[in-house]
Amino acid sequence: MSKIAITPLGTISPYPKGNMNCPGFLFEYNSKKIILDCGNGITRLLNFPKDLKDLSVIITHYHKDHFSDLGALQYASHVYHNLGLLDKKVKIYLPQNDFSSNKTSIISNNDSYSDYYDINDLYSFTVDDLNISFEDNNSHTIESYMVKIQNKDFKIVYTSDVGTTNFSKLVDFCKDADLIICESSFLQKHNANIKTHMTAYDAGILASKSNAKKLLLTHFWPEEEKRLYLEEAKQNFENVEVAEEGKKLILRR
Repeated sequence: MSKIAITPLGTISPYPKGNMNCPGFLFEYNSKKIILDCGNGITRLLNFPKDLKDLSVIITHYHKDHFSDLGALQYASHVYHNLGLLDKKVKIYLPQNDFSSNKTSIISNNDSYSDYYDINDLYSFTVDDLNISFEDNNSHTIESYMVKIQNKDFKIVYTSDVGTTNFSKLVDFCKDADLIICESSFLQKHNANIKTHMTAYDAGILASKSNAKKLLLTHFWPEEEKRLYLEEAKQNFENVEVAEEGKKLILRR
């Protein structure tokens, strides 16, 4: 039986609040681990040094709510390597084009036991039999990559920060996904600019049009009740949940 465990580490933006952190998800497959985004506070939910072993970290874009805890993770890798408890470097995948010198700052961090790789629309890599690929939907305020994780059994899409500008392209990327982890920054009542972010209502439409099996909402405004996002998305798609820090979701095939 093939199994992927997905644990939300952070679900809100643009700042952490209470027991909620900024964006981050931990994938566990066989003995391997993948972290999608490394927002403020997510390292509180990681188990060091265990979670540093066989770890790949993907930063989808250079907004600080998506990578601010990366420095803590890098330093942890440095310390545990020096203690003889980590013998394989953490692999860190970063958008190819720098933004406000954030990439330069990350890579130049000497207190890190890590290797670095550039991602773009043409790049992909494998973790065991999982293929990880990327696409910039060109609908956020800066270069921001959607991530697809798939093998013969599963297809999972993490939208990261994305708007509705290129909605048909987004539907194509998510087509027939077993799970879409979708940003839903706003509710319709906010009357926000959805060209660069999505509402929960939009996320429901995306899941429906993509013929997805399940929708997991994330990237909430810290001051709103998550149940409101759930109710809004369910107007368009039934099999939907809201991401909660530490609440593990297991996909089996």
